[in-house]
Amino acid sequence: MYQNVEEKNLLLSSIMCSLILGVSAAPVSAETIETFNLDEMVVESSRNHKTPLPGGFNNDSSRVGLLGETPVIKAPFTVQSITEDTVSKMAMPNQDLDTVLSNVPAIRTGTSPIKTDFSIRGVCTNAASYYVNNIPGFFIMATGPITHTVGSIDALIGPASTINGSTPSYQAGPLTGATPGVIYLNTKRAGENDFIKYTQTFAGYGDYGEYLDISQRFGKDRNIGVRIYGQYDDGGMAISGAGQRKKNIFANVSYEGETTKTNIFGGYYDQKLMGTERRFLLTGDPTKIPDAPDASKSFDDPSLMHQDTNGYMLTFNHQKKLGEHVNWFVNAGANQSVMRRYIYDGEIDILDDGSIASDTAVWSDFIHIRNQYLQTGLKGDFMTGMAKHNYAVSVDRSHRKMYKKGVDAINPATGKPSGTFKPGSSIYDGIILNPWVYQGDISSTLTKNLQHEETDVSLNFMDKIEVGKLTLLAAASRRHGDYVRGTTAKQQKNNVKDNNWATTFGLSYAPTEDLSIYAAKAASRNRGTAVVAAGKKNYENDGEILPSVRNTNAEIGIKYKANDNLMMTLAYFDMKQPQTIDVKDANGKLWLTNNGLNRYKGIDFSLNASFADKWNAFGGFEWLDARQEKTADGKYDGCHVFGSGEWSSVWGLEYKPDEDTSFTGRLSYVGVGKYVKENRQELDIPSHFTLDLFASHKTKLNGMPVKLTAACYNVANDSHWIAQAGQNNKFMLNNPRSFMLSAEFEF
Repeated sequence: MYQNVEEKNLLLSSIMCSLILGVSAAPVSAETIETFNLDEMVVESSRNHKTPLPGGFNNDSSRVGLLGETPVIKAPFTVQSITEDTVSKMAMPNQDLDTVLSNVPAIRTGTSPIKTDFSIRGVCTNAASYYVNNIPGFFIMATGPITHTVGSIDALIGPASTINGSTPSYQAGPLTGATPGVIYLNTKRAGENDFIKYTQTFAGYGDYGEYLDISQRFGKDRNIGVRIYGQYDDGGMAISGAGQRKKNIFANVSYEGETTKTNIFGGYYDQKLMGTERRFLLTGDPTKIPDAPDASKSFDDPSLMHQDTNGYMLTFNHQKKLGEHVNWFVNAGANQSVMRRYIYDGEIDILDDGSIASDTAVWSDFIHIRNQYLQTGLKGDFMTGMAKHNYAVSVDRSHRKMYKKGVDAINPATGKPSGTFKPGSSIYDGIILNPWVYQGDISSTLTKNLQHEETDVSLNFMDKIEVGKLTLLAAASRRHGDYVRGTTAKQQKNNVKDNNWATTFGLSYAPTEDLSIYAAKAASRNRGTAVVAAGKKNYENDGEILPSVRNTNAEIGIKYKANDNLMMTLAYFDMKQPQTIDVKDANGKLWLTNNGLNRYKGIDFSLNASFADKWNAFGGFEWLDARQEKTADGKYDGCHVFGSGEWSSVWGLEYKPDEDTSFTGRLSYVGVGKYVKENRQELDIPSHFTLDLFASHKTKLNGMPVKLTAACYNVANDSHWIAQAGQNNKFMLNNPRSFMLSAEFEF
């Protein structure tokens, strides 16, 4: 299944030669700008625009949509900017970014290699919330970012589409609609120093990774930067029998002039996942939550079940100073992703004793997605009396065309998609597939079938007004959506044209440079849920797209930087999210509607600290009260949102005996979650702790700089369920103990 070492080394040598030759022949092309600071109306350098907070794990400024790069202490929202060093230290370059995003107290991550689901303040989302260099729409539920190209990460907590612009809204099922936050992924760019780095990693069980990172600057003033990243990864994962293969090539080209900045990022990726299914659905009338099985077990056959994805992505950012008080900017991007897979149709159905329900099916699936995005506008400043205005006006357009074809595997003996597992299969004993399943994969033969096409156009306005120590933020977005659902007459009948407004207001008072008190109310609005028959539910409005949904967030908070060694933030929030619910009409027919409401109230606390001489810390906690409101006939009014838990926290402690050595421990806790039954009875989903350890050391071998790193995730090898709020009785199984060793050589 995997290539041998000689083949891999030969391939690596070829890649290295190609990349080096490519760099020498690279055109002197223009590049992106980092965002500029509206307060000072200057175009900031992409090489030094951020400074670490105490402890060095997070930055003191964060990207906040049209606000651009904004000091964390002055932003009227909950924001967190993870440093590039932290990403490099804690992320597994061959996996998703969940190992880094879990540093944010308001985020609870999942662990499925196939699904990128995670939650922000209890509201479920997925990789649709990722922006790459300020460009949305590159990822969906089943594809994640290219981790090894990611530098810093900025997390905006809470819905605020008015300061982001229009976004493609496809997520899937109950997740469709407005996202509860934005994760900005900033790609690595050429710095001041030129280098060629080669990194070799070993992780999981026989997973070898090889990475090439070339950074060079050119031009008379060295104002042109080129950074090229290559990845080849192949081998087994910590999950028994599971494996992956990744082949990626990306480049980032930047230009920094006196009045213009441009950045171009793009490349091609090809990845294969085998035996990585980790999703379960508790069915029947459970009286208890079954114990989680051994997290190291594989629940499909790695020689059979697979997900193959390839595609390209391209981003373009440009900014030009038109005058002393005005700047023009353009953000654009495009991508294409093709996915073929043979996996379970949804989740593995289980009963409360851990046995496998008999109706779980497998299917062949084909997904083809094309995205284009364009945003342009003006940013500037002006004075009215004593008030300073920093404004932004933009118009943007996003377009997505998605083709999808899924076919259940048919049991020749029954002519139906049944009998997937051998009788008596259990999550504790291992799952054995029936022989006929091995003949069911037809993913390679499936062709395009239009599932939906959507176009969003929005006009966005923002004004930040500063009067002394008081700052007022006001933003509004007028959005038009045009949604085409499939090709059948029934689907075409339910096409939707949608127009709506969304607003954001923020108020902050800073009595000193180190203290800020703020309040904000933000909204995010996007396409409504596409009604699709699920399981035994056949909706009368199948194929319809429900009206757009509106997420809102009211928040008050305080941010305090006590000194150069301590930064703390505290926020209270109240988020509301419309929820789809089943409603029967007078004739007993079933309809899916937007009549429900989930409400999330809670407290976020975060801390960044440096104490003693060699010790650093970060962390925080979240208290969450997530309840259902306005359910059908009040059936679940007052019940918890499924999967929600009151308490969660993350704490990290670092010991740095010197500048070249670091030892870090991270302890995460998720409290008791809730499973809501038909009769309103609630079952407790057990809490869990997770300990992760990291170490790094810089040295020299024969004069060559070498960086050695090691990471161990889930040190105790604990097995537990992960329940995501709003995911309707669905569970993910955590990853088992996994580790990574790497050696980075700099030439």
